[in-house]
Amino acid sequence: MPRPIPNYDLYGNLLSGASRDPVHCERVRERSAPHDWTIRLHRHKHLAQFFLFETAGIEITLAETRYRTTRPSALFVPPGTPHGFRFPDNTEGDVLTLALEALDADTVSRISLLPDHGATLLTEDTCPFFDDLRSVTRQAQRVFADVRPAGNETLCTLARLLVLLCQSSLQTGLAGARPVDVHELTLHEQQAQRFCDLLELHFQEPWSVGEYASRTGVSPAHLTRICRRLLNASPNALVRQRRLVEARRLLEFTRHPVAEIAQRSGYRDPAFFCRTFKKQTGMTPGGFRMRVGS
Repeated sequence: MPRPIPNYDLYGNLLSGASRDPVHCERVRERSAPHDWTIRLHRHKHLAQFFLFETAGIEITLAETRYRTTRPSALFVPPGTPHGFRFPDNTEGDVLTLALEALDADTVSRISLLPDHGATLLTEDTCPFFDDLRSVTRQAQRVFADVRPAGNETLCTLARLLVLLCQSSLQTGLAGARPVDVHELTLHEQQAQRFCDLLELHFQEPWSVGEYASRTGVSPAHLTRICRRLLNASPNALVRQRRLVEARRLLEFTRHPVAEIAQRSGYRDPAFFCRTFKKQTGMTPGGFRMRVGS
C-alpha cells in the first residue's frame, strides 16, 4: 500500500500561505526541539530547503534512504522530495526555506536541475564553497530579522547565490545509504490534515469549531486537543491566522477596498476586521498597504 507522506508549508504548519517571505530563516532547534529533535518524513510541494548542520551525527532520511553525517554538512532539498531527520539533542544548525513563487524564474529553473531525492549533500571537508555557504546563511539570517523594505529583494539575491553555490559544488555523498521503513501518518495527523484541508476551503465562512469538528469526524474537544498538540494553536486561532494571511495577501497584491478585503478574508464587519488586523500586526490595513507598497 502506498505510504502517505504529508505536505507541509513549514514542518507542522499544514496551512498554505503561512509564510510570505521569499526566504524563511530559523535555527534547527526552533522547530526540532518541540518535536523531541525528530522531524518525521514529510515534503513541501512549493518550497525548497537548505540546511546547514554544524553538529555531526544527524540522521537524514531522503525518500527511502538514510544517511548519518560525520562532520558539518549542508543539504539542499528540492520541492516534493520526502525528507526527515533525527537530530542529536541541542543540534546547532540553520534552515533556509525558499518559496519558489517568490523567486526569479532563473533561480527556480536552476533548482529544478538539482538532483532528485534531496541528493545535494555537501560536507565541510569536500565542499570547496562550504565557508561561502555559511556566509550566505548568516547574511540571510540577518536580513530576515530586519524589517527594511528592501529585505525581500536581498533575500531573493541570497537565495540565488545559495543555489549557484550548491550547483558549483554538487556531489551526492550518499554512498552506503540503505533502505529504511517509512512511518505512516498517525490517525491524529490524518485528522489534523483533514481539518486544515477544510480550513483552506472554508475559512471565509462563519463556521464554528463544532462545524469543523463534525466535518472532520471528531468532537470539538478532540479537535482542539490535536490542533494544540500538532499545530501549536487552537482551531479558532488557526482560523484567525488563515484569515489574516488572506487579508495581508489581498492588501499587498490587490487594490480592493478594505471593506471588500474584510469580506473576502472571512470578516463580516469591516470595523472589527480593522481592529483585529491592527491588534495582530500593529498597523491598520491602510498603513500595512502603504508600507508593503513602498
